[in-house]
This record gives sequence, structure tokens and C-alpha cells, in this order.
Amino acid sequence: MALILLVLVVFFFNRSRIMNVLEETGFSTYLYRGEPEEPEVQRVAPDEGEQAQPEEKGVSVKPEEKVPGEEKPGESPSVEISVDTRSEEEKPPKEETEPLIEKRMRKSAVYFVEVSEEGKISLKQIIRPVYYEDSPLTETLQVLLQGLTTEELNQGLISLIPKETQLKRVWIRDGIAFLDFTEALRFNQFGSEGLKAELQQIVFTATEFQTVRAVQILINGEQTDYLSTEGIYVGEPLTRDDVL
Repeated sequence: MALILLVLVVFFFNRSRIMNVLEETGFSTYLYRGEPEEPEVQRVAPDEGEQAQPEEKGVSVKPEEKVPGEEKPGESPSVEISVDTRSEEEKPPKEETEPLIEKRMRKSAVYFVEVSEEGKISLKQIIRPVYYEDSPLTETLQVLLQGLTTEELNQGLISLIPKETQLKRVWIRDGIAFLDFTEALRFNQFGSEGLKAELQQIVFTATEFQTVRAVQILINGEQTDYLSTEGIYVGEPLTRDDVL
């Protein structure tokens, strides 16, 4: 104990000299070490192509731009929705579909010609289904002009109305059907017998309608006295009796 007290007394009286010696020799750095300082953290900028994460709330981060058509694994494909912002006047007009017209059907009698072995000409009545919108008489006469079916031709029936004949207009007034035909009706290769037979076909077919009692033949909208030079008179309305 006396030795220790002696050392302390010597150290106390020679403290300043001892401290100077320690500082000069650098030995004091080993005796007095403070708390270790926190190493400085160096911030490194994110590599190109990588997204930097925000460190604090409230910091806006620009979303990563995607190349069209390039999808990352696990991501759902993007769907683009286009909206037509043009006004109604700028938009192309919609295609209008034609309204469906309901047609009616009636069974009409049309007349064709049958020639016997002796060469005698007689009328043959054929019942046809006729589809029409407003005028069943017009459509029935159109069926007459269209001629015979293959089955009817096989039965020996013919039509003496020239094939080039067309019906231009039809109207009824006071029980008289005005039938306007083209010029082809006037030329029949079978002469007067053929002209008479074609008038029978037309008049008998038209007078099947209860509203028609006689037929006035017109050529290109005009009334004529004779159908041809054969002397077939058509200058007035014709009944069935007039063409027999």
C-alpha cells in the first residue's frame, strides 16, 4: 500500500510532465478513445433502367414507361379502349336497311293456248300462285307474260303473246282495265289467228277479277283503233264476247 501511495504522490506532482510525454509519443490516443463515429453513407444514383424508390412519403415517383407490345412476365396484357368523340354531324351516316315489305298471295287464273290435232285453237285455264304488294291484277298479267313452265310446255300448251311484249302500266276506271303494252304486242308471227289468240289470253285473264268487265288495249300509252293491218279492232274496251 505504501508503494501505491508513493506512486500516486509522484504521479500527482509530475502529472503535467507525464501528460506532455504521452502526447509527444502518441501513446495517449490508445488510452483515450471516444465512441466510434457512424461511417458516412454514400448515396448511389440508381442504375439506368432501374426505378428509384422514394425515401419519404409524399415524394412522387414517375412510373416506368412501357414499350408497346412488350409485356413483363406475370403482367396482364393492357387493353386499349378507343372512344369516338366526333359529333353526330361528323360521323358517317349509318347504312339504312330497306324495310321488309309483306307480300300477299292469291291464286289467279291465267290463260294459255292449246292447239288440237286439227289445228283448232282453244284457251286453257291455269291456276298460278301470284305474290303482290298492292295490285294483284298487275302481277297476274306479269305472270301471264312470263309464259309457261316446263311442266305446262310438256302438256302441249303454248302462249301466242310475243315474248318481247312488256306491260308498262295498269289502272282500272269504271270497271274497265286500261292495259298499256309496248309496241311488240302488235307483231304476231302467226298472223290474224295469233293476234286474236293473244287478245283472248289477255282479256280472259284480266276479266277473272270481279272489278274488271272489259279491257282497253293501249300501245305506249296511246289508244289505237287496230292492233295491226290484219284488221283486229281494239279501238274500244273489249269483253270476252268481243274476242271469241
